[in-house]
Amino acid sequence: MVKKVTGGMLVLAALALSLAAGQEQVASIGPAKPKIGDEIAITYNAAAKSAALRDAKGITAQVLQIRDADVPLLLELPMKRSGTVWKCSFKLKEKKAQLLLLQFASGENTDSNGENVWDFIVYGSNGEPVKGAHLQRASVVQRGGFLNFKCQKDLAAAKRELAEEKQVYPDSWRATVGEWSIMTREKPGDETTALVKQQLDKLYEVHKADAEAVVGLLPWFEQVGQKEKADEIRQAALRTDPKGAVAENTRLLAVYNERDPVKRADLLGKFLKDFPQKGEKLQNYQMMLVSFLSAAKRYDEAASLLDRMKKKDGGMYNNLAWDLIEKGEQLKKAVAWAKKGVDLLKHPDPSLKPPYYSMAQWKSANESSLGMVLDTYGFGLYQLGRTKDAEAAYKQAYGLMKGQDTDVNHRYVQCLVKNGKFKEAMATAAESIKRGMANDKLIESYKAAYGKVNGSESGVDRALADLRGAAKGKMKEDLMKERIKTPAIDFALKGLDGKTVKLSDLKGKVVVLDFWATWCGPCKASFPALQKIYDKYKDNPKIVILALDTWERVMGAEREDAVKKFIEENKYTFPVLYDEGFVEKYGVEGIPTKFVIDKKGMIQFKSIGYYSDQKMLDEMELWFEILLDDHFYSSAD
Repeated sequence: MVKKVTGGMLVLAALALSLAAGQEQVASIGPAKPKIGDEIAITYNAAAKSAALRDAKGITAQVLQIRDADVPLLLELPMKRSGTVWKCSFKLKEKKAQLLLLQFASGENTDSNGENVWDFIVYGSNGEPVKGAHLQRASVVQRGGFLNFKCQKDLAAAKRELAEEKQVYPDSWRATVGEWSIMTREKPGDETTALVKQQLDKLYEVHKADAEAVVGLLPWFEQVGQKEKADEIRQAALRTDPKGAVAENTRLLAVYNERDPVKRADLLGKFLKDFPQKGEKLQNYQMMLVSFLSAAKRYDEAASLLDRMKKKDGGMYNNLAWDLIEKGEQLKKAVAWAKKGVDLLKHPDPSLKPPYYSMAQWKSANESSLGMVLDTYGFGLYQLGRTKDAEAAYKQAYGLMKGQDTDVNHRYVQCLVKNGKFKEAMATAAESIKRGMANDKLIESYKAAYGKVNGSESGVDRALADLRGAAKGKMKEDLMKERIKTPAIDFALKGLDGKTVKLSDLKGKVVVLDFWATWCGPCKASFPALQKIYDKYKDNPKIVILALDTWERVMGAEREDAVKKFIEENKYTFPVLYDEGFVEKYGVEGIPTKFVIDKKGMIQFKSIGYYSDQKMLDEMELWFEILLDDHFYSSAD
């Protein structure tokens, strides 16, 4: 018999479901459609099953305000607890705010909704999203977040947001440019180039009176092979409005495109005279000019500019001093500059904190910068023969960098040996070796200290083998913890040699995919080590290394020519493929990124960025050792 449910029971059931849903909701804001000037209430429910900060003693709400034509602004709001619910509020005063990203922090722990931060569009008084709100959300989901505000990369969602922006604001040229950005990443090639070219000409005609829009569209003319038209537009703008936005942008491009250090410094100096800047922009351009002057070996000019700047960044003194100290030139002067950097970074100017940094991030960044300038200072002191002072500087640098900088480790140990502290040198070197943060020079210093402590170097090779074994064991343990274990997405891509490589045809082999671009500094820095590892394993039929060129700033034949020229000039012989949007399908956030695919076609490991050549070589060799062992497949989860 079916039991009847009365109207009152239905109401109670609905209420119970509502309460249950409320208990499961981790975070919320009110009003749900925030407007500029609103008092925004934020709630965090620590009792929800998916709450990551259930037992926190204190919680801070972090609200990142994404702003129009400005860098994001972070608010850190302490929350008050009532039972299992934490609350805080703030007034949305930022008039440029378009999108709010929300996460919660407690000490070193963060709840970012499973690395998919909560986000809220800002609305206008008319009830519609403010202009650029959907555009900003599209940018966030396309990139996978902003700094430590992480979200899932989703190109389909980004496309929907751009379409929403164009629906509410049909005149949004930025939304169309956003669509082109996705198209060229998903499907680079002649078809996409032709489509962008067709839309670009129409969009320019509509917005050619808007200097800001013209500045945004000009790079696209170059990207689709219409450089002559871009130059014509720039020259016309220079004649009609020599102080306008297009003229300013044209002059800046000339600075960036100049490769001669002396000419580049002069161009930027003249630019700042002709186009006076203020506030943060002036500070940033001055810091750039200091770097250019240093590269041009005009060190005194660079130091004079640094001394005149209102906000003095200790890291810039480090960059200035390092150029000379590394070469062993003008040491007294360079050490004095490094000392200025040390003093500034020991008491950093709070106004230098980027507005999107949390206080914890700011502290961490300053500690890292202080560690680097202490390294520079210590190296200069060492060369001047002031080894006791150098040791003190290196001890601080080693502590601040937690032994994670190979060069600092080697120079610190070298200093200890020079000062006769052999036991301390041995202990520090041993820790560095076990962490996998040692180079050949550190090994030599370890041997020298070992010989002094033990009366001879007899047994040192066995000791080193034990330390390296421990390092390898630790690295293997860490790698196994970070396994990805997801199926690799199949592809068929054309190579530099004109042949097509299909990933699924490589089953039974261990495959390394290295996503890179010709403009990417860390990618290029990693290539000598990649060439070494390729040379070592190129004759092994079970190992394949593929470098996938992606995210280039030119398309079609121009892209292929640029890649071919780069590879040939550097005499690299590893296989290169032209990516066609798989960088997005693999969820790459930044390059270089390497994926390691096992013999069954599963992605097992992922490595982002560039570190030292030795660590990269050690890591890659360990990948191969693990994945070529048949026991891995019988014991793997």
